[in-house]
Amino acid sequence: MINQKSVLIGTLISIILLFLLGTFVGLFGFYAAVFIGALVATFLASGKAQLKVVESGLHGIIVGIFTGVIYILFTYAYSGFSKVVAGILIYFALVLIGGFIIVGALGGIVGLLISVKSGNIGSDNNEIIKPEEKIDNSEKND
Repeated sequence: MINQKSVLIGTLISIILLFLLGTFVGLFGFYAAVFIGALVATFLASGKAQLKVVESGLHGIIVGIFTGVIYILFTYAYSGFSKVVAGILIYFALVLIGGFIIVGALGGIVGLLISVKSGNIGSDNNEIIKPEEKIDNSEKND
């Protein structure tokens, strides 16, 4: 299940960082911004419900797609809706959004790993399951 609120927060963080890091670091800043946004989105989503690895990657992919599309639209509007720039942006969008999808998926998986390591992962019953309790329950069954 996709948590829309966390995806929106991750996208906003990504866009803000994209413009801040993009001016100082360049192309690496673009990918770092998407990675951090996807990490935050998955961390927030995993606190609400227990996520699988595929769902965490999907949160990051959605953050990457939204960030890429918003950045391309902003660049197109900033250029004054020029036809020449539009042709260049079509090719640039394929590479940029494709890279954002890959980096977003990686950030989503890393965000899930961080939330599991910190114990911030929720469950369907809205309770946090600690690893020690699982071990105790499995010993009782033996």
